[in-house]
Amino acid sequence: MKLQYKLTIFISIIIFMIIGGIGIVTYYQVQNSVETQMGNNAMDLAVTIASIDIIEKTLATSKDYDTVQKTIESFREKTRFQYIIVMDMKGIKYSYPNGNSLGRKYADGGEEQVLKKGESYVARDRNVLISATRAFVPIYYKGEQVGAVLVGLLTDTVYAELDFHLLCLKIALVVGLLMGIVGAVFLSNTIKKSIFGLEPKEIALLLGQRDLILQNLKNGIIAIDSDGKIILFNKIAKEILKLEDENIGKSVATLNLNYTDEMMEVLRNKEAVYNQEIKMRPGKTLMCSHTLLKNHKEEIIGVVSSFQDLTEVVNMAEELTGIKKMTSALRAQNHEFMNKLHTISGLIQLEEYNEAIEYISHISKLRGEVSEILSKRIKNTHIAGLLLAKYNKATEAKISVEIDANSYLDDIPKNITVDEICSVIGNLIENSIEELVKFENGKISIRLISNSESLRIRIQDNGPGISENIIDKVFERGFTTKPGNRGFGLSIIKQIVDYAGGDINVLQDNGTIWDIFIPMKRSRSYD
Repeated sequence: MKLQYKLTIFISIIIFMIIGGIGIVTYYQVQNSVETQMGNNAMDLAVTIASIDIIEKTLATSKDYDTVQKTIESFREKTRFQYIIVMDMKGIKYSYPNGNSLGRKYADGGEEQVLKKGESYVARDRNVLISATRAFVPIYYKGEQVGAVLVGLLTDTVYAELDFHLLCLKIALVVGLLMGIVGAVFLSNTIKKSIFGLEPKEIALLLGQRDLILQNLKNGIIAIDSDGKIILFNKIAKEILKLEDENIGKSVATLNLNYTDEMMEVLRNKEAVYNQEIKMRPGKTLMCSHTLLKNHKEEIIGVVSSFQDLTEVVNMAEELTGIKKMTSALRAQNHEFMNKLHTISGLIQLEEYNEAIEYISHISKLRGEVSEILSKRIKNTHIAGLLLAKYNKATEAKISVEIDANSYLDDIPKNITVDEICSVIGNLIENSIEELVKFENGKISIRLISNSESLRIRIQDNGPGISENIIDKVFERGFTTKPGNRGFGLSIIKQIVDYAGGDINVLQDNGTIWDIFIPMKRSRSYD
């Protein structure tokens, strides 16, 4: 049987039992309340009759049936009680409805206690012939019991008055039952739609398949709800992000990872991010995409993030990039030397020997100064090689490059690699070269200073600078004022510096100044 029908039948049975139980309990409570009220009313009337003087005196002094009968009938006709019987101590009736059987002994029973013990009580009689509530009260005259009064009311008479109310109750119960069944049908249909018409076995199968797929994916998967609490993650995410099963249901912010900080940022901004590189720790780089989770009403209910470990890919790319940089540097250097050789050759052919000697001395001096700074002041060969390559490229483009003679670089910060420092320096110098080739007398100044506390990188050019209206956007991923698919260099620089716990400032002073500070030890850990 389908889940929809099971739910409908099960809920209908529960509603039937509840409404039936309420109806039965209500019916018996009404019955008991009515009968109790009937008994109380009968008792009140009996007490009233028992205290009438003429009845007390007649029972004590004479056998005047007519006086008692008239007095009682005048009461009875004004009430809904069917019979009021007055009897003496022997049970002889002094009053009876319509005057029947006066002077005869009461024979319907139930009067023994009131005549023998003088007790007042209410009796409820139910048998095949009659159902009635009777109240018995003793009658006293001058402190001595002289008889008793019985006030009776047929139960059927009272229930006849309540028939309409009982009918309303029955109608209400039936309507409630029908509404409950309709609600059960509606609820089962709603549940069916919410689970897309799937049966429990199918849902269990899908969940099992989902877990198998998630756990066997090579990409890491982690998802959070609208409150930022983790709702699932797979094996790869568990290993890379160092998660535990206990993290399910906890806020992703408690993980204190820059990766999860990005997820919370996406949740706050309500904007998905795709193909973003995030450096987790030295030697661990992730390519991630954060996608917004939405329900059928297009309401955002969380974020699901997938990522891939790019460490090996990045290492290969950096190796290939290093080879490309070396090739480019050799090409630029070769081109530059060819230009200089052509110049020297021309001076010699023109027999301008002194000019040729001065030109060679000047070039040799400049080369010597740069080589001395790079060899003696810049201890890291990768960075020195990069600076030399950029120097040659800028010189080829007729841009003057000055490496500050006070520059000194020995150690590099622990939380940043040499390749990342090269990426920062290379991107900034390359940006300056691309701007200065458009102008004459372009100049780039470079200064690198490292000590036990920090690494400072300062790169300045005399270009047109950065417009005030875009200076706040230059670090946004994909933002560029140049044609083509660009705008990633400065974003990568900002990510590298931020991860290392440093700062990057952009200053405007007859051009653009990039001032970067990177501490030797990072205060915050992302491991």
